[in-house]
Amino acid sequence: MLAAEEEPGPEADEGPRPGSRATQILVASAEAVMSLEAFIDGLDFLARRERYRIKLAGDEILDNLVRHSAPLAGGSLSVRVSRRRSGIALSFFFRSPKFAAFAARCSDPEPLFDATHRRWRGIGMVMCRNLSHSMKLRPGRFVDRIFLTFLLEPDGDDDARSGHDIPRLSLIEK
Repeated sequence: MLAAEEEPGPEADEGPRPGSRATQILVASAEAVMSLEAFIDGLDFLARRERYRIKLAGDEILDNLVRHSAPLAGGSLSVRVSRRRSGIALSFFFRSPKFAAFAARCSDPEPLFDATHRRWRGIGMVMCRNLSHSMKLRPGRFVDRIFLTFLLEPDGDDDARSGHDIPRLSLIEK
């Protein structure tokens, strides 16, 4: 973890409000996942259930960047979380010589089994698409970007305010 910058968040009795954002610069290493989680846990403008989704998708994106897009220019990347009226944005900013080729072949990925390495490939990207409202991969000339947006949790449906620590699961009976 190199630096953090957070704009003032809401007071505890006001609840999360639009217009809040925070940025973190992370060293591109396996340890960055723990730094990302600590950064997200410290954002008082996110509801607990919003944190769950953002951490899960963010961990997957970060792990893929560290494992498959290395080396990242400068050995680091920037992560920004913003709360807007329309939702929450999770953004990654970095530079990788491999990212443009990856983004070009992954417009609508289907997981496939890699027999050589005996593992599935692409399941994490599908998970990120399912957790988020939208996901955009934007290679650039000077900076590469990944943008995920998440819908806001409805008022009164936040585990932080209700005191529950366990995420709710929905079961569908046939």
